[in-house]
Amino acid sequence: MKSFKANGKLLITGEYLILKGANGLAIPTNFGQSLTFEKNENDPLLYWESLDENNLVWFSATFDLKNSNVVRSSNNEKARFIYNVLVSASELAAIKDQPCGRITTKLDFNKDWGLGSSSTLIWSIASIFEIDPLKLHFHTSNGSGYDIVCAGTNNPITYKLGKHKQPIYQNVDWNPIFKDEIQFIYLNNKQNSEAEVNRFMDSTIFDKDIFEINQLTDSIIACEDLNEFENSITEHENIMGKLLQKLL
Repeated sequence: MKSFKANGKLLITGEYLILKGANGLAIPTNFGQSLTFEKNENDPLLYWESLDENNLVWFSATFDLKNSNVVRSSNNEKARFIYNVLVSASELAAIKDQPCGRITTKLDFNKDWGLGSSSTLIWSIASIFEIDPLKLHFHTSNGSGYDIVCAGTNNPITYKLGKHKQPIYQNVDWNPIFKDEIQFIYLNNKQNSEAEVNRFMDSTIFDKDIFEINQLTDSIIACEDLNEFENSITEHENIMGKLLQKLL
């Protein structure tokens, strides 16, 4: 049996501008998702079960990967996503034998919080196949990939996309003395990330906006005062708010 645990994520700065080359600050969370894989070569099917933070089944499916088939599922859209990730992972690993047996995933956060139920899943599936999780991400998702890096690290990171969308990231020492004063509030307004990314990528973004966000990222990493942090966050939200308003 193989077991993996991937971290969730919080993006502090950058938002969708990371897709356009901005440098963002992100942190992994203690909340995450675990995955166990029990191989069974005597059964050609792969049985999938996803548990929420209360150990209740919120998704289940049966895959016949050898015959390219979703046998049954409780959610067709979710099943198709998982199927595509599994097939892409097999192709990247260059293996002919598809996984069979049982996979069980377990969230320890509410999936509506947006902490990375998909990114933690991609990271764990990549771990099963022993492939680069970022390569698997870019084969199956249109996001920047910062959440994939967060899934496999315990450190805050800066992350951006360079030329040809090449990920550039590094660990940063961000442990502000006022961290106990920072609170994150769930607004019950989780968005469809893929749809938002598609819309944002079709927009025109000016270098000035990216430059300002990069400066704010540096300022937030370096700041040692809560008021300075609050002012930088407010300025960041104003910039992003104006940009997103143009897209409505």
